[in-house]
Amino acid sequence: MPVLHLTNSSIYVAIPKKAQHDVNASTLEIQVQDISDPTSSTIHLKLVSVARSGSSFHPTLDAFQAALFLEDTKPNIVPFGYVEIPKTNVEHETTITVDQTLNVTNMDQFIDYNKVVMNSDEFRIAIRGRTGLHQKGLSKINVDYNKVVTMKGLRSRCPAFNYLLKVLSLGLNKLSGFNITGIHILTTNASDGSNMNGTVSIPNPSVLTVDLGNVTLDLSVQGTPIGQSLLPDLVLRPGDNVVPMRSTVNQSLVIGMITSSFKNGMLPLDIVGNSSVSNGQHLEYYEAAIQSNTLHVDLDVGSALAEIGLNITAL
Repeated sequence: MPVLHLTNSSIYVAIPKKAQHDVNASTLEIQVQDISDPTSSTIHLKLVSVARSGSSFHPTLDAFQAALFLEDTKPNIVPFGYVEIPKTNVEHETTITVDQTLNVTNMDQFIDYNKVVMNSDEFRIAIRGRTGLHQKGLSKINVDYNKVVTMKGLRSRCPAFNYLLKVLSLGLNKLSGFNITGIHILTTNASDGSNMNGTVSIPNPSVLTVDLGNVTLDLSVQGTPIGQSLLPDLVLRPGDNVVPMRSTVNQSLVIGMITSSFKNGMLPLDIVGNSSVSNGQHLEYYEAAIQSNTLHVDLDVGSALAEIGLNITAL
């Protein structure tokens, strides 16, 4: 059997290279991303990730601070925030949990991040930091941790956020993949001024949980505003979300449009995000995302009006 001879100098060169190679070869999968308690400049972030390594070594990594950024900002990295990665004993599969308040360090980048999350089927987020690696019998080795993770966005497979905006419009349009129940057009306005309410089931195929606060949307037809919709205290969780909805629309204006221009009862509706507010604070990073995408939907208003005794064929 051949004998491997290493001089002291070759050991000092080979071991750090091997350590860095193993870190580079490992993979990272984010299984839970929970964003809650948003303020104008912070969020509470919980990340549960699984790191996988095929190395025969099982070192310990020191706790370290890692930058979060969109991959497309490389090589001029501009982080939107930093997370504290806890001390980790590396196995073939290792669960890593981050649970902290994240301060937004670059609002422009965080706005871009939220736009990507809400308007993409998939997106890539990068994590970068430097830490110490400890292997029994060896001195501490400094290694770079640099990973890019591909995640499903809120439009993945079934474009949840876009569908959400459509459902929020007047709540009358039946969309594939949604279970819309309890829709009521009110003949007398509610105390908050709304004249329609109901519930919608919204599928979220991603691992993201996002607290969006009170989300308000503007509704218009061919440039003419007709009202607003509100989803109060909106939290989108993975899976099906049952969400209460309140809308305030100019019913006489809508009826006039149908009798004069859209006699088939199909209203060409434009929907755009207006605001996202939590505890009285505007969440600029979410508002920019929901304002960035105008949606167009042909809304069947005729059948909804018939429910309250208005037959458009007789108008």
